[in-house]
Parts: sequence; structure tokens; C-alpha cells
Amino acid sequence: MKFETENNELSKTLDPKQFESKWYNHWEDNKYFAPKMGKQKKSYCIIMPPPNVTGKLHAGHALDMTTQDTIIRFKRMKGFKTLYLPSMDHAGIATQSVVEKKILEDEGKSRKDMTREEFLERIWKWKDEYGDFITKQARHIGVSCDWDYFVFTMDQGPHEAVNKVFCDLYNEGLIYQSNYIVNWDPLLQSAISDAEVEHKEVKGAFYHVLYSVKDHDTKLEIATTRPETMLGDTAVAVNPNDDRFKHLIGKTAIVPLCNREIPIIGDEHVDMELGTGCLKVTPGHDFNDFEIGKRHKLETINILNSDGTLNEYGLEWKSMSCKKARKLIVEKLKELGLFIKQHDHIHQVGHGQRSHVPIEPIVSKQWFLNVQEMASTAVKAIEDNKTRFYPKGWENTYFSWLREPRNWCISRQLWWGHQIPVYYCKQCENKWAAEHKPECCTKCDSKHFSQDPDVLDTWFSSGLWAFSTLGWPDKKRMKEKSFNDFFPTSTLVTGYDIIFFWVARMMMMTLKVLGEIPFEKIYIHAIVRDKLGRKMSKSLGNGIDPIDMIDKYGSDAFRFALAAGSGYNRGLNLDPERISGYRNFMNKIWNAFRFIHPFISNTKSKLPDIQTLDNHEKWILGELNSVTLKMNESIEEFRFDDACNAIYQFVYDKYCSWFIELSKNVLYGDNEKSKIQRTSVLKYCFREIVALLHPISPFVTEEFWQYLKNDGEDLLIAQEYPEFDEKLVFDKDQSDMNHFIETITLIRNMRSALNIKPKDEISIELFSGDKELLKYFEKNKVYFHELARVKTIVTANKNGVRPPKSIMSATTNTEIFMPLEGVVDINEHIKRLEKNLEKTKKEFNQNDKKLKNKKFAENAPKDVIEGVKKKVSDLKQKIISLEENVKSFK
Repeated sequence: MKFETENNELSKTLDPKQFESKWYNHWEDNKYFAPKMGKQKKSYCIIMPPPNVTGKLHAGHALDMTTQDTIIRFKRMKGFKTLYLPSMDHAGIATQSVVEKKILEDEGKSRKDMTREEFLERIWKWKDEYGDFITKQARHIGVSCDWDYFVFTMDQGPHEAVNKVFCDLYNEGLIYQSNYIVNWDPLLQSAISDAEVEHKEVKGAFYHVLYSVKDHDTKLEIATTRPETMLGDTAVAVNPNDDRFKHLIGKTAIVPLCNREIPIIGDEHVDMELGTGCLKVTPGHDFNDFEIGKRHKLETINILNSDGTLNEYGLEWKSMSCKKARKLIVEKLKELGLFIKQHDHIHQVGHGQRSHVPIEPIVSKQWFLNVQEMASTAVKAIEDNKTRFYPKGWENTYFSWLREPRNWCISRQLWWGHQIPVYYCKQCENKWAAEHKPECCTKCDSKHFSQDPDVLDTWFSSGLWAFSTLGWPDKKRMKEKSFNDFFPTSTLVTGYDIIFFWVARMMMMTLKVLGEIPFEKIYIHAIVRDKLGRKMSKSLGNGIDPIDMIDKYGSDAFRFALAAGSGYNRGLNLDPERISGYRNFMNKIWNAFRFIHPFISNTKSKLPDIQTLDNHEKWILGELNSVTLKMNESIEEFRFDDACNAIYQFVYDKYCSWFIELSKNVLYGDNEKSKIQRTSVLKYCFREIVALLHPISPFVTEEFWQYLKNDGEDLLIAQEYPEFDEKLVFDKDQSDMNHFIETITLIRNMRSALNIKPKDEISIELFSGDKELLKYFEKNKVYFHELARVKTIVTANKNGVRPPKSIMSATTNTEIFMPLEGVVDINEHIKRLEKNLEKTKKEFNQNDKKLKNKKFAENAPKDVIEGVKKKVSDLKQKIISLEENVKSFK
């Protein structure tokens, strides 16, 4: 199963297509994703936020799944009994809309042309045909879900849970039916919750209209953004403290056009400073007016049909849309001399999150869940740290909704979903809730009864997801799914955009039903945006298809890019160039492995005796140990960005760039003992690297493992995650070697600055107050030559005499001098220095002149002035340094 050519040689390029599906199928077929008890003797569970059955994998799903799977693979390797539970949501509104559209296109029929049962049969057929598309795509990401646990929100188990919870809450009096003002989506022709409404800025107008006062000469000027709703007015309100109008309270106003007589009432809700001071009250179509109507027992008139057009109260504008009627009504008011003026006004208008059409507040008979007490309990659970948000700041978003909750409208006027389990007897008018469909009326035994036609809000079933997925309430299913092992679940991973929709509701519902928290931790990840930070959308054409990215760069590089950008940030700007860069990182590891493979193929994986290790070996093991600690800590805290940065920097900057380079002399040398020891360290480090990286990039690391594992060892997915080891802390060796690297890097930079040819040798003099470090440099003279072509090296304490005609660079504790005599043309070098000095002086004068300019000092922003000041200071220091350099060479 290894990635080799026909001659059993390692392929020169890494082709993920050759091993990704191979390894996923092998893991799944051999039950590597199934929960197994490990050394921790503890369980760890993450439930996948159920993607919509209509869904296609997008970048947000990919981030969701990558972070969840990284945690699960990490915990599995740490020795936990892990369950990553996959699921799918029936997505009531979205699915019904898709199927209705398909039937209309294919057959020219609407839902109303068939029975409910026929339509639902069509949806189930569509679900069976297309519904598993996103689960197939999820496998490309590499999610290590136990697919035997897969749950669909309309499965029998969740359906039983929904019915039981509904009935219990109904019988407790918390679920009730009421005529109440709701958000009505005229396209979906259903009520939707507050959380499903998006407010957008819309250019509208204030229309000033005159209302007559009966038996009085006074006319009231009223401003409204929606003149068509005056047809549903049932009062005019003024503030009882307003001296302009309080004498009119108790009198009667006349609604223009329909000439309805309505009371003038006093209500302190009216802002005396806002508008004209008079407010038209339309309880049937405004949330604030509805509350005024309740306080004053006003009539509620609904002027709209379910599709948002005007009904019979619309007079001559009946059946028109509100937008069309508005224009004509204004014209009519002008004809009647009742229109004063209009002025443009930008205001926030609620739109359906799914339909994108303006929402109409409508009074409708709906089912509600009283969440007041439940919300308080859910707030307390977070305040008491029973459940914690990561990052902590997101708890404020959670609190903002739960501390002032509105009762939840849970009914939807749809056919696809969990039908509300309330029944109505046609004979005795009995109404009751039942978990299972009854055979007869519970009161009179009549078989003539009907079920409530509405379905429950999709988020009602999703709110039970932490426990309904694990078999509740059926005892047998709970045992089969190891409910007691996995509930409460460990961590919820989701985006901040559904804290209202889902996180808060799961907390409320689970605490109410089971008296326990649904999860211990909540990790809120970023929202994926394009490389410019814009929201991905069809209109902008800036969406990134995860499957395209995987096909092009490989799943491991794509996952690494997502994880590297995910920590405690709000937005992740995803750039295909970054994904390409991480594909190069995977190739870098592969090429490093190709180099060391011939040397380590027959080498033991066990680390040599620590006492025999040389300085370089202690250094790389110490650095690896530090990275191991960092990655363990970072993944535990959901700082995937820090974990990725740690392993990336180690592989690139330590293992590949330095340790492999430093090992070449040993590997190609004649000292067999040193060679065996070095290959053991190289192999040990590489095994640790792939193990550390596995939770983030599982496919390529599993492929590497086949060349690294010992006979009888299991796959990498089943190995233990590397742990920090106190025995591998080598502070002195790490410090010395890191100083050595810093020094070599500066020497290379000095060579580059002077355009010294790579083959040309140089001399170096090092000055430091650290005697031990100087000894280390002396000991490693051969590597100065190998890595920087240093022919001769002189070390001296910091008080030593510096060589003339040299260029100098410095680390924090070492000065590096490179004598230039015989290396470069001194006269040419002086000319370059003088040219640079002239240029620097010119730049200094320009900026200094700007600072002395009074106009600039008075008008420029403070940060700009500070920036110029810093630049002047830096240029001044550069001039001094260059002048000293020129003087030294002359």
C-alpha cells in the first residue's frame, strides 16, 4: 500500500489522488472510526452540526469538519474513546422549496395539486436520491465519523424524541397556541422566528398624511413609511404628556380612504420628539403597535393575504403587492388633498434569511414555546462555567439573546418536517397532544379527528440533537449507542452565526429535558471569507468550492490551510495561493523523506541512549519536544493556528533546513557508529512529525507511516499522540545551536549583500561575552565552512580588537565581522557606501523638511507625524553608521 514506482523507488512528486481515497476506504472498512476505549479510560464526543439535506459542501462546512475532525483524531490518539457522530438536517423550508420547484419545472404542478401524503412521498424519494451528496463530499475532507451512528433529523429515533419533548412541554403549559404577531414570510407563506430574519438597509420614504378628527376642525399630520397599512389602522396614539395633543385623547379620528372611525389614545410609547408626535396604530402589522393594541384592547385587522398581497381590506387595491399599492395609494391621497409631503429615509427592513424577501409582521394563530425560565437556566449554566465558550467573548452574543428572550414561535406552515402532534376531535372539539398517533379521541372515543397541519421549526428538532442522536428516549437505543458514555457531549464546534439559532436552543432544551448541559465546551470558529475579506456569494462569484481545492491541492493541504487560519479570529480569509503554499509544505516533507529514506529504511525507531547524543541531536530533539508541548497545548485550547505554525516552522526551519543539512556529513561519512545514531534520530523525529501532524493532515501522514512503522505496528490513526518529555529538555544545547543558526544566517546575509559568489571562501571574526558560546563556535568550525563557506574563523571576547576594513552584523550576544581585504574591491565597496550615504542623506533631508513644515505639523494626522518622526530618527542612525563605515574603510 506504499506510494512507490514500479522499481519500488519513492515517487519524485507527491500525488494525493493516489492515496487519499485508498486510506479513507481502509479506515472506514476496518472500523478505525468506531469508538474504542483507550488509555485515558474516558470518552470524548463531538456531534457534527447537521448539514442540510439539500446541501453541497461549502468552505464553511469544510472549516467546521476540519476543526471537528482535528479534535477527534487528536483525542483518539490521546487515548480517549472517541465518537464523531455524523448527522443531517431535514431543512424544512429549504427542502420543501427545492422539491416544489422541481415538481413545478418537471410537471407544471404545485404542492396544492396533490395531497400532503403524496407530496411527502415525493420529498422522501428526492431525499433518498440526492440527500447523501454532502456526506459523500465529507469523506473527501477526511472526517473520521463513525458512519454507523449516522442520524437524520426525520429518522424514527429523533421523531420520537421530538414528539415526547413537545408533549411534555405542552402538558406542562409551556407550549401554547395564540394569536400573536409573527414574522411572516410571504414567499414561503410561513411564520419564521426572529433568528431567521436578517435586517437590511432599504431606501424608503416617510409619507406625511392628514387624518381628520371627528366633529373637530383639527387635522392630525402623521408620518409613516408604509401608507398602505393605514387600511388596517385601529387607533391614533399620542403621548399623554404632549401639550399639543393631549386634549384630543378620547376623541375619534377618521382613517383616510376607508373612512374608518378609530379612537385617539394616549400611550407613553409615542416619542414626542420623533416625527410629528402622532402615531398611526396598526396592531395587525407592526410589533410595537401590537403591544399598544393589547394595552388598549384595540381591534386587530389583517389586511394581507398569505402571499403578502392586499386582501378585501385593501379596497380597490385588493390583490396588489404592498409595493405596488403604496404608490397608487399615495396618488389617491394627493387627489383627496390628504397628502402633505414625503422625504427619503434609509431604514432597516427585516428579510427572510432563506427567501430574501421583506418580512411582513402579521397576527396569526401559531404555536409558541415559553422560554423565559429555560433561558435563565441556560444563562446560569454559562455564568457558572458548567459550559465554557472558546473564545470566551462569544458568551456575550449568547447572553444578549437569552437575557431578554421572546417566546419562540415553533410552528411553520409547511408539510415537510415534524408535524405538530396535537389532535382535534371533530365531534366533541377535544384538543390533546400525543406522542404516537392515536386511534380515537381521548375524551369521546370518536375516530373523527385530525392532526394539526403545521410542522415544527427545524431548530426544534436540532435543539434536541445532543441527546436524541444518542438514542433518547428509547432505553434500548440509548444502550446500543452508549448514551451514558457520550452524554453530555464534550465539545460543540460551530460558527458564531448560529449561536442564536442552535447553541442557545440546545442549551435551553437539554437543560430543561434532562437537567444536564449538552456539552462541556463550545468552540466558535471563524466565518470563511474570500482573500479580500468579503463574504462569499454567487453575485460576487468569489466562492471557493472545497472539492475543487481538494482536487487541485489535496485534502491535507486544504485542511492545513483551514486549520492554520483558525484560532480565536472572527474571519478566515481563504486564498487559494495559501492552499498552494501548504501543498508545497506537504511536498517539502515528502522530499525530505525521500532524502532520508535510503538511510533510515533499516534503522530502528527507538531513540539512542541520551548520554550518547551529540549537540546537534540534542538540539533537534529538544526543539521537537518544545513543538510537541506547543501542539498539545494549542489543540486543547482550539488554537489550531498556533499548532500549525509550530509544526510548520519546525519542519521547514529546523528539521529540513538545518538538521538534515547538518546530518549530510555524518550520513556520507565513514563513522558507522555516528551514522547509525544519526539515522535513528532522523527516523525518530520523522515519526514524531507525522504523528503530530496527523490530526490536521491525516492522509499524507498515514502514507508516510507505512515507511516508518515497525513490523506489527498498527496504522498511524491508532497510534498514541506524542507527549512532552522532561528527559528531552536540553536548554543549553538548544540555546547554543539557535545562536549558531542565527549567526550562520547573518553571515549568509552579509555574503549576499556583497554579492560574494557561493564558492568563494571568507574569513570571520566573532566577538562575544559568552565564553561557553565561543567554545561552541570553535567546536563547530567545520559547519561554518560547510554552511557559510567560512575558511578561517577567529573567536574573541567582547573586548577584543575589531578588524579594520570589515563589515559587521550582530545578534543579541555576538558581533560578527567580515574582513573585506582580498574578498571584495575595497574602492568599489567605498563607492557603494558613499552612494548609499548620499541617498540616505537626501531621504533624511526630505523627511526632516516635512517635519519642519508648519502646515504639515498642523494638518497631518498624529499617526502620520509619528511615523515621519520615527523615519527621521532611523535615517539619522543609518547616516551615522554609514559615515563610520566609510571612515573605517578609508
